[in-house]
Amino acid sequence: MAVNTARPPAAQPRQNTPREIVPPPAPEPARPVEADDAPEPERAPRPERKARRQSTWSIFSLVERVLNVDGLFRDGVPVRFLPHTLFVMFLILLYIGNTHYATRMNRSIQKLKTETEDLRADYTTLKADYMEASKQSEVARRVAAYGLVESSSPPFRITVPAGGLDEAELDQAPVLTADSIAARAVRDSLAAAGANPVITPSTTPETPAEAEQH
Repeated sequence: MAVNTARPPAAQPRQNTPREIVPPPAPEPARPVEADDAPEPERAPRPERKARRQSTWSIFSLVERVLNVDGLFRDGVPVRFLPHTLFVMFLILLYIGNTHYATRMNRSIQKLKTETEDLRADYTTLKADYMEASKQSEVARRVAAYGLVESSSPPFRITVPAGGLDEAELDQAPVLTADSIAARAVRDSLAAAGANPVITPSTTPETPAEAEQH
């Protein structure tokens, strides 16, 4: 258990004791001025260079010298010239707008020319492909897959009377063969030349219309 006892202070309290007076230090004797410590002589000031005169020439000064518009504004703003000034400003704006429009149209024309050249190249390529595909040999090769072959017999003409043909006559009509087609082609060619037709023997019977013509 702690006992309430008085403890001595850790440090002694300060006392009001007089301080020792220290005499001021005696001044040192002045040393003689040596030659090295002598002040340097002042240098003479350099003459200031004159600033170069800048050129005051400009487009505005030239216009001012040529036009000399100070006399117009001596009595104030000349209102009488206002319509003319506005008209000139309108012409300037119109000229600027026309220049921009012409530039834009020129760019558009150049773009259309480029597109036209591209389309012309495509047209030339497609035309060459179509011409190659329309050749007789190419067409025959393509339609051979469908069972179509090129005809070796010449074309012929079928003559029908003005009154037409009945169904009975159509039933009696012979079946066309290569020989009958060749014979009719020869007869038609001779008839066109004005000679007497020579009919080659054929096993195909004549139609009633042909019998009437003979």
